[in-house]
Amino acid sequence: MMWKGLLAAIMVAVLAVPAASQELTGRFKLQDHDTRMVTEQSYTGKIRLVTFGYTFCPDVCPTTLSTMAAALDLLGADADQVVPLFITVDPKRDTAEHLKDYMAAFGPRFIGLTGTREMVAEAAFQYKARYRIHKPDEAGVYFIDHTAGIFIMDRQGGFVAKLSHTATPREVVDAVQAIITPDRRSADPG
Repeated sequence: MMWKGLLAAIMVAVLAVPAASQELTGRFKLQDHDTRMVTEQSYTGKIRLVTFGYTFCPDVCPTTLSTMAAALDLLGADADQVVPLFITVDPKRDTAEHLKDYMAAFGPRFIGLTGTREMVAEAAFQYKARYRIHKPDEAGVYFIDHTAGIFIMDRQGGFVAKLSHTATPREVVDAVQAIITPDRRSADPG
């Protein structure tokens, strides 16, 4: 009997982990909140803070975006080296126009990204992010379970780290400065 319980626990653990063959690539082809088609290469040269969510999210998304905004404030002039990206998992409601208004609440650097359901699903797959849209209630209101947190991508779009959605602004700053500091050292001729 003990073996059956252990086997069941192992199966649950295996199913919860993404396939090892799936790499976190950070690739995407989406539309920004100004209706331009963009890819991850559109942001080459910038350190990226990427989060998935939706604008109707009651708590996690606005909190995560506020943390990112506070981190940018703490970075001061170094914030010019960073681009914060919000990839919606709700393209039905999160149109480019709606995203533009929502992003403005967090600061002028924030970029909202949307696309077709297929484009959003592919972007999520490339980040190993998951989401599930719940059935709407009688009033048509629905919620979405989604991977929460902040993906830190380097200037070439390489994955550096994933911070929890409970990360502090200081933790985000530390992750960004870990990229900036080696860049500064390699640029220093002395």
